[in-house]
Amino acid sequence: MTSVLIIGSGPNGAAYARVLLERTDASVVMVEAGPVIDQPLGMNVKNIADPAEQTAARLASQGRAESGVTGIPGGVVVEGTVTARQGTHLIGRAAEDSPGMPAAAVATCVGGQGAHWTCATPRPQGSERIPFLDPDEWERHVGDAERLLHVTRTAFGGALQAEAILERVGAEFAADGIAVRPLPVAADPRPDGSLRWSGTDVVLGPVVDDPRFTLRAETLCVRLLRDGDRVTGAVLRDLKTGGESEAHADTVVVAADAIRTPQLLWASGIRPAALGRYLTEHPLVFGVVAVREGVLPPPDAAGPVDPIRAVVSIGYDEERHPFHAQLMYSPICPAPLPPESPYRDNPAGYVGMGWGVRKWPRPEDRLIFDDAQPDENGLPSVRIAYELTGREHAELDEARKYQARAAAALGEFVDGMPVMMPAGSSLHYMGTVRIGPEDDGTSVCDSYGKVWGFEGVVLAGNGLIPTANSCNPTLTSVALSLRGAEALTAGGRT
Repeated sequence: MTSVLIIGSGPNGAAYARVLLERTDASVVMVEAGPVIDQPLGMNVKNIADPAEQTAARLASQGRAESGVTGIPGGVVVEGTVTARQGTHLIGRAAEDSPGMPAAAVATCVGGQGAHWTCATPRPQGSERIPFLDPDEWERHVGDAERLLHVTRTAFGGALQAEAILERVGAEFAADGIAVRPLPVAADPRPDGSLRWSGTDVVLGPVVDDPRFTLRAETLCVRLLRDGDRVTGAVLRDLKTGGESEAHADTVVVAADAIRTPQLLWASGIRPAALGRYLTEHPLVFGVVAVREGVLPPPDAAGPVDPIRAVVSIGYDEERHPFHAQLMYSPICPAPLPPESPYRDNPAGYVGMGWGVRKWPRPEDRLIFDDAQPDENGLPSVRIAYELTGREHAELDEARKYQARAAAALGEFVDGMPVMMPAGSSLHYMGTVRIGPEDDGTSVCDSYGKVWGFEGVVLAGNGLIPTANSCNPTLTSVALSLRGAEALTAGGRT
């Protein structure tokens, strides 16, 4: 029986575990630095009904108190537009002479960001698509990823507010030929009209009970073991005791995230020229609109507990609208308002709207690893060099125009909105271990996630995405993970 060690318990590590356990006789050990925060393992914390229990789960994901990492305070933001700030902790600091990513953050828990994500799953379009992948093969993997994540295109389909937003905003953009449609989200509808949001638990599915599957929580991978150019396992640290041990495996899958995966490779002496470079996220203009009375049907006071009652997307179009826009209706304002604000307790409710634009990959936007100043775990500390160019600022200016039109069709922005969110706010970091069609120094691994020049190690996660994306990346990265896992199982081999 072959053995597989998976570093990281988010949706991408879980996708590898699911495929390998269902299609081969492999044994799989998955390690996660963070704790178990809910049951089933990796469940989206938005499904926890008790507010105190939900808060406790988020706090448990914000890093160990003794580590000195800085948790982000629990601000309230629109789910599906800006990832919920609770449940994450800040990571990295700005490199010299760079604005950096002041809001760069990660979640550390079983399920990873899959326990906290907003579940928006639009498909990449146009220049967002990976040009060197076969289109038919790509469509198959994206479809498989949608089924694995339980993607639906009819979320809140019976909500009167959703129908009204589609009609009003659709009319505003009809002459432009820009599609306005329900936002695809990863969730299962409930009888009361609310959703059970997908988490890493739905990706793992039944294999979590497979006797060949072992999860080791609160276990940090500090270094990959190597025999020349072959990775043979990893050094693992039990964070409860501080003890370290070696775990050997035929294949190691590193799915730690787009910051900690390249950090681990660097610490292990695996340092391709592109490692940590080409860092992107999608810059975001976010605003909350107070809906005018009479524009939308009033919210039902007896409606579902979930405050989100409608999710709408203004689609990406390479020529007409090269942005991904998301609109979510709630009877509760998703941003804190001062007591004197005229928009407090708006009877017609609120629409949070975010416009994501592309960040064009540049090698200058990068993670820099400092061996001389280790982080709280003894790994090389992370500095971030990142800034927007004139190209992104021009696209942001265009995005604001569309956002203003959508806002005017529904109401008006509340105090101080819209705003440009600080770099890192999306939590959607890409490109740091990017795939490529050939080993030319501009990529870290091949199109299946296999690191150039090394055997026994493959990578997974948002960091593999090499394109300029304005859409949420989880669907894309899970599709890439399914593709990579399928390649490992070819001919029954892992």
